[in-house]
Amino acid sequence: MQDTVQIENEESLRDKLLHFIYNELLPFEKENEIDSEKEIPMEHIQWVRKRSKELGFYGISLPKELGGQLLNLKGLCVLKEELTKSGAVLWGHILGEIGGPLRIGKMLKVFSPEQREKYVMPVINAEAGCCFALSEPEAGSDAKAIQTTAVRDGDDYILHGKKHFISAAPYADWAIVIAKEIVEEGGERVTAFIVEKKLQGKSGFELGKIQVPISGERSTAELIFNHCRVPSSNILGEPGKGLLLGLSRINENRASWGATYLGVAQRLLNLSIDHAKHRIQFGRPIGEFQAIQHMLAEMATEIYAARSMLYDVIKKIDNGEDVKGASSMVKVFSSEVANRVADKAVQIFGGQGLMKGHPVEKMYRDVRMFRILTGTSEIQKNTIAKELLKK
Repeated sequence: MQDTVQIENEESLRDKLLHFIYNELLPFEKENEIDSEKEIPMEHIQWVRKRSKELGFYGISLPKELGGQLLNLKGLCVLKEELTKSGAVLWGHILGEIGGPLRIGKMLKVFSPEQREKYVMPVINAEAGCCFALSEPEAGSDAKAIQTTAVRDGDDYILHGKKHFISAAPYADWAIVIAKEIVEEGGERVTAFIVEKKLQGKSGFELGKIQVPISGERSTAELIFNHCRVPSSNILGEPGKGLLLGLSRINENRASWGATYLGVAQRLLNLSIDHAKHRIQFGRPIGEFQAIQHMLAEMATEIYAARSMLYDVIKKIDNGEDVKGASSMVKVFSSEVANRVADKAVQIFGGQGLMKGHPVEKMYRDVRMFRILTGTSEIQKNTIAKELLKK
């Protein structure tokens, strides 16, 4: 009975989300000429945050006392698939993934009551944005190689350094910054700090260069710390436990990104099927040609396999099982499936799929990033192998 209720709840939420996407969100994007490869005005970001909050989607996986619905990971991934499958530019702001409550949901317990009131609640209430700053020019896959330093100065810390490739940085009012804390006698430990954005002479991080990837989006940037003064009360969690904050959410993060990849892959397949039915060559639809049929069949089969893997691992996560190796399998397999599906979609569309501005051309660039973001395919394979060899 409980499973039946959960399924019915997921279906109801899915229907409600689809109504919002196709009756409000996509018309809003069209009316305001929102383009993922151009700067998106902050008022448009604020509109989608507020509207999603009103509808109950923003931070939907949070506890009910914080305005969420305690939606499990399976339900969250079902919604993420629908969002990415829709092609909506602002999809990442609906559930609060880009700079919203999903960015900090798994870390709620480490915020002090004062930090929760000052920093977390404005994010949950769609009044502020945040980001998680770990990556640096010399610290990508090797997270322990971070060079940003934090030195004690009375009741404060002085931060120096630079973070880069920080997702949601352009929309962030504050950041969780992982820094190398210099302790007595030349020792070091990795500590997390809450750092506000520098405004009107106030000490804080400076937004550096907007880093535009192959997808053309402008949602990633550098954070600069130049004699940045942070009160000691802004240490997040325990000193020396900074890296654990990132690791605490890594399995869920890698698995749930699989839903994003599959949503994009499914959209590519849907567009390819429609094109195959209506594109006429040699007097008949190209879908009647066996070469096209085989590509569609291979795309659908790989998506099915990746989706089966995804929801099997998500079920284990929801049941509290250890899925470190399996979540890496989801990440590497789903990201590479999306790449193969995109490649076949371009082949099916032919010259149209190569043209700038065509949705297939755009998604082809998008999916190439999937094999690098949130840990490269090679790093995932390292993790998988280590887990296998431990058994």
